[in-house]
Amino acid sequence: MLGRTHMAIGVLGAAIGLPLIAHTQWEPMRQMFHSPSGTTTLVTEATIVFASVVGSIIPDLDQADSTMAHKVERIGQLAIIGVLIASIILLHLETSITAWVFTIVFGWLSSTKGNPSRLVGLGLLGAGVVFLGMHHDMPVSAAILLASWTVGAMFTSHRTFTHSLFGLFIFAVGVIGALNGLTHLHLAPAADGLVLGYALHMAADAVAGGVPFFWPWKQRQGIRLVRTGSAVDHFVGGLAVLAFVGMVIY
Repeated sequence: MLGRTHMAIGVLGAAIGLPLIAHTQWEPMRQMFHSPSGTTTLVTEATIVFASVVGSIIPDLDQADSTMAHKVERIGQLAIIGVLIASIILLHLETSITAWVFTIVFGWLSSTKGNPSRLVGLGLLGAGVVFLGMHHDMPVSAAILLASWTVGAMFTSHRTFTHSLFGLFIFAVGVIGALNGLTHLHLAPAADGLVLGYALHMAADAVAGGVPFFWPWKQRQGIRLVRTGSAVDHFVGGLAVLAFVGMVIY
């Protein structure tokens, strides 16, 4: 399915799944304004919805042209540009052939869309969680799991590792452990929202051609009820958005 359809399913799934995640009923805006805990409820609902939207496109980080991959590309491109600037300043380009080659390669990477920048961005994200784990800003076990998931997303084909129960398990345990470990930020609901969005993505793709739930066994499980980019795909996304808006208002 399209990235926007996954996000639409993510927001609707968060609203429906809120009672299981936050142990409280979903409150529409008209009720929230008359509730003494309205602000707290709004923050909780917004956190879970936003997290579910992000989680709903995370599995597609294994695809170079996906919505989420384009976001990660920006991280990679900025990092590459930083290295490029440093090389210009520090490597004395006027006299160093090696520095010229180094700069040309990194300059090409900074302007390239797709896999090179995506890999750099994912590599930086993986290194970042390892750094946080080493400095005890998050549990080491969670950092290792998230870094492992990132490596899997970098080097496996689309709809393989990240779309499997194994990938979901590694991501879920890692992100729940990481965000629950940051107790001062109160991000536990966000962790649940991320996992919910991720699971909904896999469920949606299961009816759009199937996914290899039991990867590394390559056999896909599911049906081809929806073709990506088709009228049905757009209809499902639009219907999910309308249903969510209805829940927000009424």
